[in-house]
Amino acid sequence: MTNSGTTVADTRAHTAQAAPLSCRGLHRYLGEFESRVHVLRGISLDVAVGSVHSIVGPSGCGKSTLLYVLGLLDAPDDGQITIGGEDVSGLTDNELSQKRNELIGFVFQFHFLMHEFTVLENVMIPMRRLGRLTPRDMRERAASLLDAVGLGDKLERLADHLSGGEQQRVAIARSLANDPKILLADEPTGNLDTENSERVFRLITELVKREQKALLLATHNPLIARASDFIHEMKDGVIVRSGPPA
Repeated sequence: MTNSGTTVADTRAHTAQAAPLSCRGLHRYLGEFESRVHVLRGISLDVAVGSVHSIVGPSGCGKSTLLYVLGLLDAPDDGQITIGGEDVSGLTDNELSQKRNELIGFVFQFHFLMHEFTVLENVMIPMRRLGRLTPRDMRERAASLLDAVGLGDKLERLADHLSGGEQQRVAIARSLANDPKILLADEPTGNLDTENSERVFRLITELVKREQKALLLATHNPLIARASDFIHEMKDGVIVRSGPPA
């Protein structure tokens, strides 16, 4: 019981409802028969707006699998995912795809840019998929996002003519194209040197705070983890510890 008379369960229920991203009891298996591996073993967490959450742990502990499941790219074998207060477990594939395009932005270690396209065209790709803006509005929004990440002078440059740090900044702009409430990042600075790593992380966190988004990222970088609002330590598919940085 809390001091106000509400129970801990009531508080958790309110937190889950208020958070744009919540999950309860997530399980995920990979492989079949004798090679089947229990990768996620009952994961529960809440990510609130304006907050940065880091998932840490050794390689193979389930960090990337958790992000792919929460990002609606893979389906859990059991458990509940709530996005924007809505349980998404009963949605069809088309509905999940629509929800993903509307509400979730992804930043990966390997930026997956289309190298034969310009920087501007790469950022416009998610907007074309969602199909809500006119071509002119898409170009204007993409240009604005690229300006926000310091690449406003390179709109027409081909993606493979950029440095690694610049390409990752394009990937950040692309992840924000449809104004998602949730950002998921899998080792977003893993391929960058220390200077660019710090710059990219600072850029993401400033955007999250300013625009009141929720960020959940997997990282091996202890400096990034300690700069987050919350750290979730994973081991063998289980979150063994959660809380603010020590």
